[in-house]
Formats: sequence, C-alpha cells, structure tokens
Amino acid sequence: MTDNGKVDKTTYSEQIAGIVRERIRRGELKGGDHVSEAALAMECGISRAPVREGLYLLEAEGLVTAHPRKGKRITILQRQDIHDRYELCGILEGAAAASLLKAGNEDILPLLDPVLARMRQEVTTGGVDVLANLGTVFHETFLAPVKNRLVVDTARSACRIISKYLLYQQWRTLYTPQEHYDRHYAIYRAFGSGNPQIVENAIRMHYGESAERMSSFVMD
Repeated sequence: MTDNGKVDKTTYSEQIAGIVRERIRRGELKGGDHVSEAALAMECGISRAPVREGLYLLEAEGLVTAHPRKGKRITILQRQDIHDRYELCGILEGAAAASLLKAGNEDILPLLDPVLARMRQEVTTGGVDVLANLGTVFHETFLAPVKNRLVVDTARSACRIISKYLLYQQWRTLYTPQEHYDRHYAIYRAFGSGNPQIVENAIRMHYGESAERMSSFVMD
C-alpha cells in the first residue's frame, strides 16, 4: 500500500490478499467474519475485480471460504481440521528429517547449535514472540538440506494457515518460553541419536502436542 492509503496498481490482487492476511493475523478478522469485496474496493480505491482475485488467492490458501449467497468469509476451523493439518505436517516433516540421516547427513547439529543457543538465551531475556520466530528458524534450518522441496513446502503450508494466521493470537502464547526451548531441544537430541526413526517420532510428537493444545481453542 502506498503512503496515501491506495494500493500499487501493479499488484492489486496480491496486496489485497496481504491486507486481509495481516488483519487475520492481528485478530481483526476472525473465523466466520464476512469479507466484503465492495468495502475493500472502496477502502483501497480500486475496482472490485482485483479484490475478487485477491480473495480467490486466500480461498486457495484456505484462509477464506466461499458460502453460497453469503459471499466470502474467514475460514472457521474445527478441531478435526487442526488435528489433520498438524498430523500431516508431522508425518511429512518427520519423514523429511529422517531422510537426512538415512542419506548420511551428519552436519545437522552444528547447523542447529546457534539457533538453539539463541533460544536458550531468549528464555530469560526475550519474549514469546521472539522464541516462536526462532522455532520457525529452527525447523527451516534442519529442513534446508532436504532435496524434496515439495514434501517440505507441503508440510509447512499444512500448519501455516493455523499458526501464522487463523489462530496466530492463540498460537503465540501456546507455550511458555521454557517450553519453547525444551520442545526444540528434544528434536535436537533426537538428531544427536543418529537414528532416523527416533528423529521422525520426535517430530511427529512435537506436532501432535501442538494439535492437542491448538484444538482447545475451537469448538466443533
């Protein structure tokens, strides 16, 4: 968006999608809230066509759901949705991590050492938001060497709409600072075992626990 509140004409639909994502992330738009094409178009000083395209992008991501005769609404999560997405993420990410050890990658711990050290420091000096972001870096670090990027991308996107957007306000306080560190240290120790199955199980447990906690925030 430009300084005068208008969107850049070259990326209308992407910017509209970005505006709605950020409002979901901040908790200004919640599950079930109506997203008005007309209101967004008027607010941004553009026609409704690019707004519609932007909402289609969000619909493809799972952040917006189309309802007959009711228009577009922010997706309402159900407990099973959360469990399914986190289970998928655990299965795919766990298999990807295990594949690194099976392929003979032995340099995972040195890659994770600085991230884990920073997390340890932030337990007493930083905030939960910092630790949550470091947790994302931790996962991205050990997944970086994985050759099958489709597996990695699918795993990350499975949980992303929940933890980064639809339930971000809940997710950011899901764990205490010490719990953030302990959960990632458990994965670190699993890598240290050198056993692919132990690593895979640790990661699946990691996401399974998050699914249990996150599902407590929604009602079926």
